[in-house]
Amino acid sequence: MAEPHEDSVGAAYREPRNDRDERRAERDNELAYFPEADRQNSAIGAVYGILLPALVLVAGTALSHSFALGIGAGAAVLVTVLWRRRRAQVLPRATLRVDDGRLELNGPAFGQPVNLDLNDLLDVYLDTKTIRRVEPGPSVIPAVQLLNPRVGGEQDTARIALELRTETFFLTQERSSHLDANEWFGKIRRFLRKHGWVPEDERPV
Repeated sequence: MAEPHEDSVGAAYREPRNDRDERRAERDNELAYFPEADRQNSAIGAVYGILLPALVLVAGTALSHSFALGIGAGAAVLVTVLWRRRRAQVLPRATLRVDDGRLELNGPAFGQPVNLDLNDLLDVYLDTKTIRRVEPGPSVIPAVQLLNPRVGGEQDTARIALELRTETFFLTQERSSHLDANEWFGKIRRFLRKHGWVPEDERPV
């Protein structure tokens, strides 16, 4: 009897890969951007994916007077929700690729793919805004919390901007936490510098 291959034995005890690990491996000249908002929407989608099919099942059964049709409608909605959630976890908001002095920008953040000379990227910066969020009022009763909201303390929010010679791209429409945006801001600038990019204000005159 053949002994199991070493890789097979190791795989049996290896921790399962999460969604981040299952995303296609990035090449050295490529960086995929997954903002905090997409990760939050993924968590919300998990709850949404449970409640919506149940509601459709109940409504479908009531309208059609057939439990089988209700089950079918609920299952169809469940499959759709799971597919969209999976796609949001795997598809990056933006992908930056540098090849032979050219910068390729792909993903929902840009609409159509953009291909430009790396020197035409003038700056990468944080578009920051300070806000005061409305929070539930100080009460143990949920209804009273909603009726008596209060304004919380100041919070910095931010989004990442790519400034080109002719236009500026924001990688997200909405600003997220400054901490997350700043972390990705640093990653993007380090990635670009690694491949020869220099911000315009640091270039020789």
